[in-house]
Amino acid sequence: MTDWPRTLNELDRYRKPPRRAGRIDVARDAKASGRGEDDGRVRRFLEAIWSKDKLNDAEAHALMMLAMAATYDADPEAPLGFRLPLDLETGEVIAARWRAWLAHDPIHLVARYRANLATLSGIWIDCGWRDQYHLHYGARILSRHLAQHGIAHRYEEFDDNHSSIDYRMDASLPFLYRALKP
Repeated sequence: MTDWPRTLNELDRYRKPPRRAGRIDVARDAKASGRGEDDGRVRRFLEAIWSKDKLNDAEAHALMMLAMAATYDADPEAPLGFRLPLDLETGEVIAARWRAWLAHDPIHLVARYRANLATLSGIWIDCGWRDQYHLHYGARILSRHLAQHGIAHRYEEFDDNHSSIDYRMDASLPFLYRALKP
């Protein structure tokens, strides 16, 4: 959820008509975007970035969020084949759309797939406690849910963020090698 306001700001650059200073009618503007459908700005954003050789940080993050929407809430009836979990104008969560996202959340899948998870010979989870996407909070919850369901796993944190952490493979790969070794 923390990246959606940033994504909405990026998509707003492709809003038609463009935003202007002064009085606005939020109720009117939010009508089309309140169902999680594209009002045209997502399509215009995608068309603009496909023509670029390099994306800036805001564009890359917006694209990542749209890719998640296409994965978590695909809908062939929607204008782009997927729905968004937030109103494009107000940023309000659309409950039905968000439930579709949560259905794919690993935290919510632990109980459902407990038996399958228990057959695995090794589960490794790690993240930095300064993760810029705040994944360490979700990883802690996931670890707690796994433990509550008796699923053996290894959870580690380290003093870093989400990026340029290839050095962590020195810890994870030996663990996974031993877990996969017959």
